[in-house]
Amino acid sequence: MIIVNSPLMHKEIEKQLELNEEPSYTFVKKEGIKLYFETDAEDSEKAVSTAKQIIKNKVSDVIMVKVKTEEYL
Repeated sequence: MIIVNSPLMHKEIEKQLELNEEPSYTFVKKEGIKLYFETDAEDSEKAVSTAKQIIKNKVSDVIMVKVKTEEYL
């Protein structure tokens, strides 16, 4: 499980992550500013890094986001 904390652009973040194929991300739920995604990545740290890059490159590089795995909770 990957969790994206972002106060803005939830729909665009969801759309761009779900368009990615390797690894794939599937939107699960939203709680406040947290967006939860399942991923098929075996390496959760790589999935976090990839999600950050997708958000920075395809959504916005000026919004503040935090991406983490469920293990850090």
